[in-house]
Amino acid sequence: MSLMEFQRRFSTEKSCRQHLFRLRWPDGYMCPRCGHTKYSFHGTRNLYQCKSCKYQVSVTAGTVFHKTRTPLRKWFWMIFLMARQKSGISMLSLQRMLGIKSYKTVWVMGHKIRKAMAHRDAYYRLAGLIEMDDTYFGSSKPGRRGRGAGGKAAVVVAVEIEDSKPRFATMRQVGRLSAAEIHTTFTEHLQEDWVVRTDGWPSYGIFDSAQGEHQPVITGSGRNAVKLLPWVHTLIANVKGNIRGVYHGVSSKHLGHYLAEFCYRFNRRYWESQMFDRLLVACLNSPTISFAELKA
Repeated sequence: MSLMEFQRRFSTEKSCRQHLFRLRWPDGYMCPRCGHTKYSFHGTRNLYQCKSCKYQVSVTAGTVFHKTRTPLRKWFWMIFLMARQKSGISMLSLQRMLGIKSYKTVWVMGHKIRKAMAHRDAYYRLAGLIEMDDTYFGSSKPGRRGRGAGGKAAVVVAVEIEDSKPRFATMRQVGRLSAAEIHTTFTEHLQEDWVVRTDGWPSYGIFDSAQGEHQPVITGSGRNAVKLLPWVHTLIANVKGNIRGVYHGVSSKHLGHYLAEFCYRFNRRYWESQMFDRLLVACLNSPTISFAELKA
């Protein structure tokens, strides 16, 4: 969908609300309380009332848009741009483009959308050959590089490889690069019969088990690591470039949300025409997050 087509289709609040209705109830309205399929619409409050139990519900209730004061048109534009902009887009740019008065508002909106991305990707399971390595995000001040670097956040990156090409990826922030924490973090993201290829760091030995196989590859220098584990290092370079170039750095507290945004777009790079509706569905089915929770 081009920008002109998007603007034509979603030029009013009514068109946005109707589109959400179709995505939320693709087989027709169903009362969330009693399951009845007949309803009446209260136009002044934009509520759908069940004709059986009289329960009233908004199309945005219980979604990322719950109780929002921001027009749905601006939400739709923000979702469209975040889904389609391959390198990401800064919240300050979106604030100016969409005419949102408060930076706090657009910042919270962005994190709500990223939470929906993360929630959707939580269902992915990597299988087959998987490249895995770790990297660090944080301060640009001089200091020790690589494992053991102080004041930086450790992130483990895993990429599923098929026919020498990457399919899906996941990036997970960990407190420590220990075998126990890596195993706990990734167990639910791997199917059985995996082959995990790493640089031989001892903590990755946890993957040599009855459910899968660990292939340590002694990489030596950083240049050899890029050659022997090419795809995982390509993704690491790309996400670091995006965070540095678009967001000019992010805090360790919210790093996971930005990693989820990057992986969400990467995992759907071949479905670009479906990205907007896919992300809208994710926003309809994901638990939301409040400003207080983000700042806690």
